[in-house]
Amino acid sequence: MDLSKLFPLFQPGTGLAILAAYAAVVFALTYMFASGYTTTKEGFLVARRELTAIQGAMSTGAAWMWAPGMFISAQQAYQNGLVGLFWFTIGNFLSLILFSWFAKQLRDRKPDGFTVSGYLKERFGKRVQILFMIELGMLAICSFAINVLAGSKTVEVLTGMDYHLVSMILAAIALTYTLRGGLKASVITEMFKLSMLVLGLLVLVPWAVNTAGGIDIVSQGLGGITGNGRAIFGTDFALGVFMGIGFSTAIGHLGAPWGDNAFYQRAFAIRKDSVVKAFVGGACIFVLVPLLTGVLGFLAAGLQYKIPTPLLGYVNVLTVGSLLPTWAAMLFMFMLFAGLVSVLDSQLSSMGNLFGHDLHGMTAKTDDASSVRLSKLGMLALLVAGLVLANWPGMTLVTIFLFFGILRATVWFPLMFSLWNDRLINEAGMFWGVLIAYLVGFTTYVYGMNFGGGANIAVLGTMLAVFGSGALALAITAASPRQA
Repeated sequence: MDLSKLFPLFQPGTGLAILAAYAAVVFALTYMFASGYTTTKEGFLVARRELTAIQGAMSTGAAWMWAPGMFISAQQAYQNGLVGLFWFTIGNFLSLILFSWFAKQLRDRKPDGFTVSGYLKERFGKRVQILFMIELGMLAICSFAINVLAGSKTVEVLTGMDYHLVSMILAAIALTYTLRGGLKASVITEMFKLSMLVLGLLVLVPWAVNTAGGIDIVSQGLGGITGNGRAIFGTDFALGVFMGIGFSTAIGHLGAPWGDNAFYQRAFAIRKDSVVKAFVGGACIFVLVPLLTGVLGFLAAGLQYKIPTPLLGYVNVLTVGSLLPTWAAMLFMFMLFAGLVSVLDSQLSSMGNLFGHDLHGMTAKTDDASSVRLSKLGMLALLVAGLVLANWPGMTLVTIFLFFGILRATVWFPLMFSLWNDRLINEAGMFWGVLIAYLVGFTTYVYGMNFGGGANIAVLGTMLAVFGSGALALAITAASPRQA
């Protein structure tokens, strides 16, 4: 069955109405629960450090729910079966759990902190701070772009609306309420998003399975569209998936929180005694979404849907749209808006945090008002850069995902070692270990993926970037003269 012939499902006016409905809901929520947080730096950037364990868990889980968790999980299940979904999900699930203890260590060391780069300036110096600010800023741009891209393409597929127009509308919605409420507005929308996604999927996925013919159809699709992906280990196909995308994806996910300022921002905003609970709880809530959307991928494979290559990233949308009534597809689109737009505001808050604390600290001004103004300027800068990347000709979800996957994972081990023991990493080790490993590892990875090097070279590039940074940081530290 060629699903591309079924779309668009709605008229452009319907798409605009759904966007307007979403905007009205989140504007109302943030007006009711996020007012009064713009008067101080602490209020705007870290929500007065008053987030509870439940609020922190939902916010953290939702901030972790990027477009890949909602879209690529279904694509992997459809294309590669169980093995594809396994390698996509396992690192996603474990990452926040492993990160939780170190987030608590950071909060204990810097109870009044705002950014990890600000902490690193005090710990190592200004050039390490700048290096991490560049990495964190690039990550925010990629995150913003990939979620704009996924959301806008979804609307385009379902309604026929112009992709470029939709991308600007989505970005404008997120910017409007984030400028007004800062991190607190982001947390409110994240709680709404996660509730909508989990509850909606728990209804729509079983409904789609039943409509398609029951669990037997899902079982038939466990091997993916090729039928070869049932085994997670022990077959040539499973090894090919692992080498091609599985290893890089799993390692990229495990190292992901370490390179994303949004999670450090939440570590500083959650009550000190609730940091570990919030991150572990967030991981447990999060994992439901890729598993449920993965079922939609198995379903499409079991039904032998023929999905054109340009639409592979939207297997979930196509499956729901083909099996369920129009109003159910509209609800699904609303759920995806809730997910994608709230990630946009999460990264807007993250970039605002970097501008309002780190860049503000480089100026002569010390008042809260100037910090909040600079934070809002950072949000505007992110919106422009993210929209440019999302609207770049030929840009795809996987292209952006693979780029930032290595970028954020490169800082993983040096940061982890430094929080584990102050003596393990010095300034030179942190700076040169991260910089050299990223330049060498990413170059090797790009050659393997795009210039004929093959999967083995791509995996080597990932290992050089991720593990090389930690090894270099330790080696350079060990070779440096010890200070008295």
